[in-house]
Amino acid sequence: MAKKVVSVYGDISIKSPFNSDQLIIEIGNYHIACLVKLSVKQELAAVEVYHFNSFEEEWYDIFQDVRSKSKILNRGFIDTRVFFNLPDTVLIPSAMYSEAAASEYLQLIHGDVINQVIKTDKVNVEPSITVATKIKRVLMDTVNSNLMMITVHNSYRVFLENLLATTRPYNHSLLKVQLYNNEMMVGLVYNNQLLLAQLYTQKTSEDILYHLLNVLQQYNLRAEETTLELSGMIEIKTALYENLKKVFPRITFDNPTEELIKLHDFTKYPKHYLTPYLNLL
Repeated sequence: MAKKVVSVYGDISIKSPFNSDQLIIEIGNYHIACLVKLSVKQELAAVEVYHFNSFEEEWYDIFQDVRSKSKILNRGFIDTRVFFNLPDTVLIPSAMYSEAAASEYLQLIHGDVINQVIKTDKVNVEPSITVATKIKRVLMDTVNSNLMMITVHNSYRVFLENLLATTRPYNHSLLKVQLYNNEMMVGLVYNNQLLLAQLYTQKTSEDILYHLLNVLQQYNLRAEETTLELSGMIEIKTALYENLKKVFPRITFDNPTEELIKLHDFTKYPKHYLTPYLNLL
């Protein structure tokens, strides 16, 4: 059963069966996030986040449960942007990209691609990178049957464009972490070079610390010389944060802009809590 864990609403009153507002949905193996962006004001109007376990439930049942609890999905949208945030993903230099290469890399790294749909997204960085993800056909069919007028995107693209933004200062190594339900997106940059971007499964605070230290060890980098940028499901007054502080003396948070947090319900959450979803706007 899907559990609604975030509900932030502004004015989402229904004025017509269909509207030109934008619906953004992120789908992971353990979460679905729904956001509404008003077309006229270009402002955020609502956010919902649901938690579940897709390895224990069918995608069709998950979507039906989410729809029954959502104040967003009972509206009609003609501009729906679906972001997939799945671990079966590879990064390919765009100069080497082809459909055949994407299929081969995914099969080599993540196993059989039978009954899978392969979707790609080009990252707006230099040199260019193409993100390729395999998606279970049953999930893709469920998305197509529950939503209309969709365009498909990849959360890795948004993550990488944020991580590799030219406005960032790279005076030392940067470890960017977005925490989700049972998962974490990790990106590592050193000397302006992308070393890693990967989605890890995590169930405990020990898992999180283990993955982060293991990533640094792979590249012979030291935690005390690395900036750790956090966002997502982490709160400051927790054992996890205290343990991270002991290992990483340089911790920052990726907070959304003030314009994105005008909705009064945002005060229920730490500022950085919804950043991974708001970055999709």
